[in-house]
Amino acid sequence: MRQFSTKMVPVFIASTLKPLLDVRAFEKLALSLGETNTYSLFIIGFSRKRLPSIPGFRFFSSMSHFDSRLDRIFAQLRFLLRLLQVRPKILICCTYELLPIACFLKPLLNYKIVYDVQENYTLNLDLNPELSKVKKRKAAGLIQSAESMEGVDLYLLAEKCYAEEMPEKKPFLVLENKFQGELKLKTPFHLKGKRVIRFCITGTITPAFGVGDAVVWFNKILENFPEFELVIAGHCPLLSFRETLEIAAKENPGISLQLDQNPIDHEELISVMTSSDFVLLPYQNHPAIRNKMPTKLFECAALGIPVLVSPNPIWEEFLADFSGGYSIDFLNPAEATKRLQVVLDQTFFTSTPSESILWKTEKLHFQQAIQDLLS
Repeated sequence: MRQFSTKMVPVFIASTLKPLLDVRAFEKLALSLGETNTYSLFIIGFSRKRLPSIPGFRFFSSMSHFDSRLDRIFAQLRFLLRLLQVRPKILICCTYELLPIACFLKPLLNYKIVYDVQENYTLNLDLNPELSKVKKRKAAGLIQSAESMEGVDLYLLAEKCYAEEMPEKKPFLVLENKFQGELKLKTPFHLKGKRVIRFCITGTITPAFGVGDAVVWFNKILENFPEFELVIAGHCPLLSFRETLEIAAKENPGISLQLDQNPIDHEELISVMTSSDFVLLPYQNHPAIRNKMPTKLFECAALGIPVLVSPNPIWEEFLADFSGGYSIDFLNPAEATKRLQVVLDQTFFTSTPSESILWKTEKLHFQQAIQDLLS
């Protein structure tokens, strides 16, 4: 990508808690725009480290202390100042928190606003067991107030289901979190007879994502497969739950933890996944989860890693096309060994997944949508 030129269109991609090199904001949105050699790209996001130096991009830190309320407040000020400095033609907000400032300054700076809707934030409040009803009500009010601001020109929906869950967000373009890269071709294989099987859970580590249920399930598995292993790696925002997992790991040497209170680099999580035999997706059957397509489904399909998922017809249908994994009832540990034995008898990746699971099938739609905003 070329260095900045006065003829290039400035685009500002903004987050608060997402890492600067976030897999969606940077690896997908920013790099896709960078390929066109049309835009100068400015990115602000969470960073504890020295700002990266990548030709054609300029980075700013929104905040560096994940749990600091004060730093989160100052993140708004940093965003405002950088917005005045960059004076973009396109502003992509990757969080609702930045929409009030973005919409307020729009008449002054005359840019187009793209809101990348990565979550149904209001629905997600029910996933946090530490929030009281009063706090949830207040948070929901703040979210709805920010998201109802006038001035958004285009909504990017990270899930197809968001179009039904949030019908007021129009015009929209669905951009699913498909795999950024190429398919890793795999020949069919099975794991029957393998002495040591390694499972992993990666990403955001919370009770709502079924991690505790998976630990109970894994402990039951060990009664018949004592050499099996479970790696839990990712961002664990709830201190109480982290302590629970640490106790479980002390009591069971088959469980190893790689947890951090801050977001973990995506490459580190991919490394854990590719060194495992199965990726576990023990998600609970919650309205905020059941209709989504987890990013890890696309990633595991592309990388040739078998997946064990909670029962869900959408996910089961996706995996059935290429034998990429099977469903496991993590809430029924009594049947754990029996069901796992059935899974271990299966052959995985009997066919190659379609390229429709790759980000490159979404990329052209995104590039065209941004171009249309400028015309």
